[in-house]
Amino acid sequence: MRRLLLAAALAPAALAAQWRVSVEPGNSTRAAAVLAVAREVSDGVTADEPAVSMIVRCSGRVLDAYITTRDALDSDTNGDVKIRVEADSVRPRDTRWQASKSNGGAFVPTPELRDLIQRGILHSRTLRISTQTLKRGRVTYEFPVANFRQALDALRDACPNDRGGALAEPRR
Repeated sequence: MRRLLLAAALAPAALAAQWRVSVEPGNSTRAAAVLAVAREVSDGVTADEPAVSMIVRCSGRVLDAYITTRDALDSDTNGDVKIRVEADSVRPRDTRWQASKSNGGAFVPTPELRDLIQRGILHSRTLRISTQTLKRGRVTYEFPVANFRQALDALRDACPNDRGGALAEPRR
């Protein structure tokens, strides 16, 4: 697997996190896979703990996004997690994402994905995700998302059918 590391120059210095992009080229039996990861700003994770991350990926020509946490998220009986998304460029929005099987993360619903990327990630330096956890109550995860454009080409190559959707050139 070939790995490509794209560094994002973020300011202030405390936002030293970066988008890490992994590219696994496709072959005759499988499509290319691309994974773009931004770690949470204040995440002082040790080597044996999973990182708190925002992930945008294209695998099998399907685009999706999710967060991973070390907290068990509070979900309802349908597996929905109440999420508040705040970005520099737009006002806060309340939505529901689908909890992972372990409740340690949540997936962005397909209808929300375009808005998250186009209005949140591409036009902001920081994306804040607030939700309720079972042990710590209300938490806010803060992800540095500046310079995501650098990951767009790799994601577009892996998900060519999404060029008119979430990965389309955003309107200014």
